[in-house]
Formats: sequence, structure tokens, C-alpha cells
Amino acid sequence: MTTVKAMVRTDAATSQPARIRVTVVGGLSGATAQWSRAGDAIGVELEHHDGRPGGRGSHAIVAAVRRAHLVVIITDPNSHGGVAVARRAAIAAARPHLLVKHLRPQGLRAVLTDALAAAGVAPIRP
Repeated sequence: MTTVKAMVRTDAATSQPARIRVTVVGGLSGATAQWSRAGDAIGVELEHHDGRPGGRGSHAIVAAVRRAHLVVIITDPNSHGGVAVARRAAIAAARPHLLVKHLRPQGLRAVLTDALAAAGVAPIRP
């Protein structure tokens, strides 16, 4: 499994690590703005997909997973199909992923801090 540390590249202009790209799949479809604010507050670039695989949804999930350094998959209230698409896409793209049953934007910092610490990546800014 590819680690987050191996995937985070440095910004050529500043020689500093680029912002970590996190994709959250699942959760309420109307909460995208809240997820973005939560990502900005902790210094990560965050993309949210509601996890609905119908129509072009599965293609959008796969594309979002491919753009991410780390994928967080919320299993409840996400559909089984959405979880399966996100999980398979993360494995196929060699993206580290976390499965969590429930997660709100306010709990994102704790989940990411634990995952990044386990991967040996610098902690998220306070």
C-alpha cells in the first residue's frame, strides 16, 4: 500500500510540502461547503463527493479519488455502491484510504491527524 508520505510532493517554488489533497466520499450532499471550510481550517485541500454512484456519479467518485493523496470514505449514510466504487478506485489508484462509519466536518481534524501520524507525515497545522 502506498503511504501518504510517499505521495505528497514538494512545491518547486518554495521547497515546502504541497498541501495534502484529501477526498471525502459520503455524507450529506448539501454539506460540500462545510467540508471545504473544514479542509481550509486545517490546511488541506479537500474535495467532497456525496457518494451517490447513480448516473455519472461513479465516474466522478473515481476521478476524485485519483486526484487525492488520501481518501476518507464515510460508510453511513453512504450507499453500499458508493463505498464499493470509492474503495475499489482507491485500491486501483494506490491511494491510502480510511473507512469510517460516521464523520462530520468538525471531526475531520482528529481523523486526519491520526492517519497522518501513522504514516509519518508532518502534523496538520493547529
